Amino acid sequence: MKDNFSSNSDKYLKYRPTYPLDFFAYLNSIVPNKQNAWDCGTGNGQVAYELAKTFDNVFATDISQTQIDNALKEDNITYSVQPAERTSFEDVQFDLIIIAQAMYWFDFQRFYSEVRRTAKENALICVVGYGRIEISEQIDRVIANFYENVIGTYWDK
Repeated sequence: MKDNFSSNSDKYLKYRPTYPLDFFAYLNSIVPNKQNAWDCGTGNGQVAYELAKTFDNVFATDISQTQIDNALKEDNITYSVQPAERTSFEDVQFDLIIIAQAMYWFDFQRFYSEVRRTAKENALICVVGYGRIEISEQIDRVIANFYENVIGTYWDK
């Protein structure tokens, strides 16, 4: 497992784009049981924090202790350092398993085995991502330059 996010975790929390509240409203409308949710690859906990408003318990995992140390806190969120592919969770535990902008880091086959083991019957798995923002030609060129020439090879292929 490669951990690109342990350094500067406080800045990750400050600058990472958030998800629209309409997304969480929709998610809540399609998940009937809200006992346990797993936010896998939680990073700064921004998804866990929103889920904590409607789920009894939110379990948020990441491979980075410093990300978890800087994550948003709520009484019904339990953070732990665990890889997506092998957790200590009970069998048949989750009503929702959500992965926000982290799925590409996982070993898919092993992760999906863990999902099948830990998901309740009729649980929902939700994989969330976002693309590069587009505003106008002029601003898009600045953003493209940032991605291609400033960040450059920071990201894995």
